[in-house]
Amino acid sequence: MSFEQLQTAFALSSRLIESKTFHDLNVALITILMEMENIADVSSYEILGKRAVDGGNIEPLIRKFPLSLDENFKDEYQSVVRYIYRQGAAGVEKHDIEGSAFICIYVNKDEPPEKLVLIQGEVSEFDYEIIKGLASIYEHQINLFDVKERDLLTKLHNRQTFVTTMEQVLDFYRSDRHSELSSFMAILDIDHFKQVNDKFGHMQGDEVLIHFANLMRKSFRHADFLFRYGGEEFVVIINQTDEQSALLLLDSFRLNVQQFNFPSGNITVSIGLTSINPLTPIPTMIEVADEALYLAKNNGRNRIEVMNKSTKQIIDNDIEFF
Repeated sequence: MSFEQLQTAFALSSRLIESKTFHDLNVALITILMEMENIADVSSYEILGKRAVDGGNIEPLIRKFPLSLDENFKDEYQSVVRYIYRQGAAGVEKHDIEGSAFICIYVNKDEPPEKLVLIQGEVSEFDYEIIKGLASIYEHQINLFDVKERDLLTKLHNRQTFVTTMEQVLDFYRSDRHSELSSFMAILDIDHFKQVNDKFGHMQGDEVLIHFANLMRKSFRHADFLFRYGGEEFVVIINQTDEQSALLLLDSFRLNVQQFNFPSGNITVSIGLTSINPLTPIPTMIEVADEALYLAKNNGRNRIEVMNKSTKQIIDNDIEFF
C-alpha cells in the first residue's frame, strides 16, 4: 500500500469514527461507499427477526435505512437480502446474485437486530480492502452505540434514542413517501410501581421492569419502536396504522400485563396515547401523551386514554387571546 493509499484509508476511517449515533454512522458509511468507483447503489438494513410465510418458508423481518415503517416492507433488493440472510456469512463477502455483483457487510449475524449493508457493483482490490476495513470499524461502532443507546436493564432503546428516532419518524412523514396511515406515540406507566419497590425491594422491582419490557417485545410489531423512557415509564411508537388499530394493539398489551404472573404479584399499566404530527414539535407531543397518561391515572388506572391536543395549550391560548 502506497503512502497516498494509506492516507486515503485513514481519512475514510476517521469519517466513520466521528459519527455520534447509529443514524449518523449509516449516513457516513453509505456516503463513503457511494463515492467509490463502480458502486451503483448502497442499501442498509436491519434484520429484526424472522417469520414463517406460506409453504413453511422463513422470511426475515426487515427494516431499511432511512426508516421504513411498513410492517410488510419490501424493496427491489428483497430477494437479495433473503438470499444473504440464508446463505451469507458474517463479515464482508462478494456475491453474484441474479446476474448482478454485490458486496455484503453483515454484522451481528444471528443476534437481532442484525445489520446488513448491501453494495451493488464491482470494485478494485484496493477498494475491497478499504471496504473490509470500514466494515470492521462499522461493527465496532455499532457495538459501542448499542451500549450507549440501550437501557442497560431492559435492553430496550433509551430516552436519548427516543428523540433521534422520533426525528426520523417525522422525516418519514415529511418526505415524498407520505402515507395515508399514521404513527402514534404512547407513554406506558406501571401502576403503583413505588409500592413494589417499597414492599419487595429494588431487585424485585428490576425483575418487574425486565418482564414488562419482554411483554412489550412480544406484544408489539417489529415495525414499532420500544423505549424505556425512565423509571417505570416506557414509550412505544406504533407505526403505519390508524387510531383504532393502535388502541387495539395497546389494549392487547394492557391485558397481557394484567394477566402475567409477575414475581411481585398482579401488575397493571396505564397508557396515554397521541397521534404523531410532523408539524408538531416533539416536546409538545410528549406533553400531550403525558396529559393523556395523567388522565388514565386519574380515571382509575389500568386503562388507555387518547388526547391529540393539550388542555394546557388551550388554557394558555385563551389567556393570551383575552
